[in-house]
Amino acid sequence: MARQGLHFFVGTQEDGPDCGIHHAVLDPLTGDMTLLGLAAQVRRPTWLEIDPTGHRLFAVSEIGNKGECDGEVLSFAIEPGETPLRLLGRESTRGGGPTHLCLPIAADAVFAANFGGGQAARLAVNSDGGLEPATLSTAHSGCGPHPRQDQPHPHGVALSPDGGFLLVPDMGNDQLVVHALSGGDFAPSPAHICQFPPGTGPRLVAFGPDGARAYLLSELSAELFVLDWDKETGEPEIIGRMPLDRTEADGAPSAAALAISRDGRHLYVSNRRSATICTFAIDPVSAMPSLTGSIGSGGNRPWGIAMSRDERWLLVANQGSNAVAAFRRSPRDGALTRADGPALSIPTPTNIAFCVPRE
Repeated sequence: MARQGLHFFVGTQEDGPDCGIHHAVLDPLTGDMTLLGLAAQVRRPTWLEIDPTGHRLFAVSEIGNKGECDGEVLSFAIEPGETPLRLLGRESTRGGGPTHLCLPIAADAVFAANFGGGQAARLAVNSDGGLEPATLSTAHSGCGPHPRQDQPHPHGVALSPDGGFLLVPDMGNDQLVVHALSGGDFAPSPAHICQFPPGTGPRLVAFGPDGARAYLLSELSAELFVLDWDKETGEPEIIGRMPLDRTEADGAPSAAALAISRDGRHLYVSNRRSATICTFAIDPVSAMPSLTGSIGSGGNRPWGIAMSRDERWLLVANQGSNAVAAFRRSPRDGALTRADGPALSIPTPTNIAFCVPRE
């Protein structure tokens, strides 16, 4: 990757020839973005993760959302040159529609949420970056009152700070299912099930830096929930909730992604209903967030958001307008300002992963 700047990859909902994961670079002084090309052909690579060393990228192939086939996880080596991604392995997730990934610190496994299959999957990662066949969690059960809640739909995966539990927000049954991990793999039954109000549709969850609080974003009600986390038992407790929209807002609620600054002071949420990015300040004592502002997302249906490694830039994947927009981020107060340059044109972008700088 000879071109100077902050390199990143963009996952998409593309499903066809010459579609997949795109490679681009951000100028850290101006915010200008340049598309460098298609890095890998993958069907619907809607979520990407880069391991802590920066040497490997993992992607879902989100196919089979309606149960017609299994989805996949793919692993790539990140290399310099015109073709920065080299395929290392691919394996079925043994369930349809994998929507989300997470990695332990050691990056010796990858966890996936099978939206269409109703389970979470774990795939061991070999020393050469190849993948072992998936093992599955206990199947989720139940449904909800919303038309999209006809069955369980695990949407996200997140590891507890100590790596002992996998938290799986399930959009289909209004639950946060906590799976205990034994030797890195799934225990025979869930450790806990945290029930959310009917029709909320839990989507993604992320921990604050102290590990004592977690924040869950609901898709169908577009709310931010605050959870107290018992690290000994793996039991979450809802201690706060706040809507992203005014009561009189037009259209159906729809929230997509969240990101937390490393210092735990600021939290960002993409709101598809209003095409905005909401900024929250997190109280250092109570860890409760308060809305401090919102800004237009630079397009339609903002999906994924990602902060650069120095946290001075935030990128937004606007799936509905085929555009990635760049925003300056103030480290002092967390405020966002749209960059002067044009958005980056990429078909149906859904997720962004910044490369890790190497020594």
